[in-house]
Amino acid sequence: MIKYPTLNKKIYNKTNDRNTANQGMDLEEMINISNEYYSSHNIAFINKRPTNIKVLKTSDKYTITQAVFLSPSTLDYVGIYNGRYLDFEAKETKSKEGFLMANIASHQIEAMRKIIFHKGISFAIIYMKAFSEIYLLDGQILIDAYDKNKSIIPYEDIKHQGILIKEGYFTPVDYIKVVKEIYLEHK
Repeated sequence: MIKYPTLNKKIYNKTNDRNTANQGMDLEEMINISNEYYSSHNIAFINKRPTNIKVLKTSDKYTITQAVFLSPSTLDYVGIYNGRYLDFEAKETKSKEGFLMANIASHQIEAMRKIIFHKGISFAIIYMKAFSEIYLLDGQILIDAYDKNKSIIPYEDIKHQGILIKEGYFTPVDYIKVVKEIYLEHK
């Protein structure tokens, strides 16, 4: 009897066309599904970093109705892959022009700077919704754009400097394959 890998169909239903496969799914949801697969198969251990909030009011059904942020968050995801520390941001844009630097805060750039300084891996996963493309953009590219006071990283630059992330068979955003290729195999 052959035991084929399975995936909970209610979580993710794979199709061959990215334009329709993930329609309606936001980037973080796709990354979370990928992370669940990576964790359950001991490939990597990566989690969404919780936002530090203070709850002020709840409804009768314990739904948060009012809260305040206690401190600025750093990057969206943190974890470990193949003995290396990962910390990255997930961003979506509908712009056809490129990625607006206003979409990333200065404290996030500073977090990337520190992570890279300490030999960690830091990057952004950018979903260019207008083109149905998802790219991994190294943190140093974002830091350089910030340091040069650029207002935008043009789409053409993202295409040339970033790495297109392909959809995996069980992972809607198979970014670990790109991390392995650019940070572990080419160093």
